Amino acid sequence: MASDKNTLNERFDAHCSLVKILPTRPSDNDLLYLYGMYKQARDGDCNTIEPSSLNIKENSKWKSWKNNQGITSSVAMAFYIARVNELFMKVK
Repeated sequence: MASDKNTLNERFDAHCSLVKILPTRPSDNDLLYLYGMYKQARDGDCNTIEPSSLNIKENSKWKSWKNNQGITSSVAMAFYIARVNELFMKVK
């Protein structure tokens, strides 16, 4: 089981790098989804206070992470990987 976790971590790290070389910029919704899953995978449940709604960007990012409350790190990594794969499939 430990090797499965290492493999998932390696795939996740690779996909975190891959997302940076997408030929086209992902939509804002896709970027927020990826941000939320990344934070959930790396940091677990959201543990910060909600930013001011006047700070639209930071508030949107916070909400994206907060919406993933309760998702395990492994599942968040798998969702992140799947979305990056989908984004690459869109450009083919």
